[in-house]
Amino acid sequence: MYLIDSFRSYRDQIRHGLSILDGTKYWSYSLWKAPEGVDFDDIDFFRPEPRYMQSAGIGTALVIEVRYVEADGEHRQYCVGHPGTDYTGEPSVPIFTEITAYPGEVFDADEAADIYYQYFLTGRVPEPYLLRRLDLSAATD
Repeated sequence: MYLIDSFRSYRDQIRHGLSILDGTKYWSYSLWKAPEGVDFDDIDFFRPEPRYMQSAGIGTALVIEVRYVEADGEHRQYCVGHPGTDYTGEPSVPIFTEITAYPGEVFDADEAADIYYQYFLTGRVPEPYLLRRLDLSAATD
């Protein structure tokens, strides 16, 4: 689904998409910019945009990840955290069996919608939120 503001503001559409996450039927949400000059129906979804924001969880407890193409051309993915998040030890909050986060990296749909909306406008996570780089090189079973 793409965002249009003819019946609901962009921020309200984002908030709605995040608030309906239930962990079963609706378990993830993502936002990315479509390629310039390409109609939505013509987008090649097998070649996704390298920059995006995504969440998993439920509307009352979800994590936010963002992926940037850095100045050196490398793609790096981060987990968004609240200011003051304690990153000692290992992530301990289960979101799904495969996902754990630090307590300071768990958001509700309202706060997440504000972060997503700023990302929608600027392409960046707003200050004062923190970014923890994720190591996606580990092999998965």
